[in-house]
Amino acid sequence: MNLRQRAPIIIAEMIGELRGSTPRPDELKAVTSGASGRIILRGGGVLGICWTNERADNNSFLPAARGLARAGIPVPAVLAERRLPDDGGACLVTDLGPCELVRLRDASWPVKRDAWLAAFRTLRQLDALVPDWPLQPPFDAALYRWEQEYFAQHLIGRHLVGDADAFLQTEAPRRVADWLASQARVPVHRDCQSPNIMIRDGVAWLVDFQGMRMGLREYDLASLLFDAHMPMLPEQRTELLDAWAELSGAPVDPERFAACALQRIMQALGAYANIGYNQGKPEYLDLIPIGLKHLREAIDLIPPNTLTATLIPCLPEAARFASPL
Repeated sequence: MNLRQRAPIIIAEMIGELRGSTPRPDELKAVTSGASGRIILRGGGVLGICWTNERADNNSFLPAARGLARAGIPVPAVLAERRLPDDGGACLVTDLGPCELVRLRDASWPVKRDAWLAAFRTLRQLDALVPDWPLQPPFDAALYRWEQEYFAQHLIGRHLVGDADAFLQTEAPRRVADWLASQARVPVHRDCQSPNIMIRDGVAWLVDFQGMRMGLREYDLASLLFDAHMPMLPEQRTELLDAWAELSGAPVDPERFAACALQRIMQALGAYANIGYNQGKPEYLDLIPIGLKHLREAIDLIPPNTLTATLIPCLPEAARFASPL
């Protein structure tokens, strides 16, 4: 019996131990969890999460949840936990309900703006955080380079049927990776997109934070403001960047933001192609057009005559000249 078959039994038992009343495994409802590889079930007023150790970050969820809670960052509370024989684990956390930021996709701009501002306030708390638990390996030149390779292999090579090596063998991507890695780092969520932020009573709660590591805050901002699940107009993005500058007390560095946006969008495009073609989830391929549009919009933000600007000619034409949706 694999974990997907065992998970409802494990979570039902844990709910019984916590609540004193054990639900039937078939009463638990699956919660869509993207491509994290974890199994999330809802029942008994809690969320149950099961995972294996196949992904390096999955076992980081519990330490991160406790550490963030100690620091006063809004995250679901851990109510129970269990080690599994395969070195994976299971836990119960508070259920915030169906309040993901992405559910506001069709809301009016003032409503969405308020939600993003709530997310900014929570992200701002991370700037002063000194983690007292082990994080995932930090953003360094190798990780930025891996994102570029992921994009080249899956988006350029597989989806666009282009020359992935031609992109990777140019000097500009490597130089941008080295430059980003030289910047001062803060704790970042790493996957700060609308499905991973819950809006409840005007407060933004973080979920799926097991990939936390040291990196650039602009990477998290770019993840939010170039989110294929919840696209926005360029002028709305500018408005939000101005709001972040007011909140943080400092303007956003334009080149660093643009470079982080390119990195994040390339990583996301690689993921959409990889998950869509190789993991049996073709719906992810539907996100590629908006991802390419985002790449074009990020290119437009690059200040001229900068290191990051040298990356533009290296990108495939489908990225540089993405058609508006």
